[in-house]
Amino acid sequence: MAGSKEIKNRIKSVQSTHQITKAMEVVSTTKFRKFSTRVLNSRAYSEGITNILTNISYDVKYERHPLFDGRKEVKKIGVIIMTSDRGLCGSFNSNTIKKFEELKKKNKEKQVSVIAIGRKSRDYCVKRNYDLKAEYTQIIPEIIYDKAKEISENIVEYYLSEIFDEVYIIYNKFVSALSSDLLVKKLIPIQRAESKGTTEYIFEPNIEDVLMNLLPKYLNIELYQAMLENTASEHSARKNAMKNANDNAEDMLKGLNLQYNRERQAAITQEITEIVGGAAALK
Repeated sequence: MAGSKEIKNRIKSVQSTHQITKAMEVVSTTKFRKFSTRVLNSRAYSEGITNILTNISYDVKYERHPLFDGRKEVKKIGVIIMTSDRGLCGSFNSNTIKKFEELKKKNKEKQVSVIAIGRKSRDYCVKRNYDLKAEYTQIIPEIIYDKAKEISENIVEYYLSEIFDEVYIIYNKFVSALSSDLLVKKLIPIQRAESKGTTEYIFEPNIEDVLMNLLPKYLNIELYQAMLENTASEHSARKNAMKNANDNAEDMLKGLNLQYNRERQAAITQEITEIVGGAAALK
């Protein structure tokens, strides 16, 4: 019966793990629904301000602005890496880190600095002594917009102070409950439109004031939307990972229960055989 006891202990261990992963799946599903709704509701506004900027950028193509013009020579790059604070979300964080390393390798002749959003990216950069300009962890839903505003203001200041010559962002764009797209996007300098849009604009009081207010607002919304997209993708990845863990645990429990029943039946059969053999010997 020693084998049966060992199997029974394994069953209890798997059942305990299954209860934890099931609870985490329920929590992740709830958070996923909340953030996926937020993402879809905010996309219209994000896309709207992007379209306005795209149209305006062509109309003001002869106007000089540091956020449009860029540097003649790029030596210093800032990268905003978005990961999660916690694990158990499959390859969500590792794929983001891998994409960052590809970008870093591509720009190996340049100085690459990091603004980490999420504990996983922060810990990764600290462990490897990367140049970490700022870190943002434990961002609750109520302060995402404020943090996005703070980060956008910081990167504009870094750019204007020539600490960065270019700024990139790496994040997961939410697609559906089963998938997301890992994107590397250049935030600064802002790319101008190559063709004229269909909308005509009148600038009041003047182009300079409009750009002065619009460009930081655009970067703020871009970061805010990216943080929402990444968070929704994170909860989707964790929900799917926990569901797969639950399915695997249930399959394992079926196999262990079958094995336990076989071991127990074998032990019972052996006992019966011994009893019958002993009774026959007494005759």
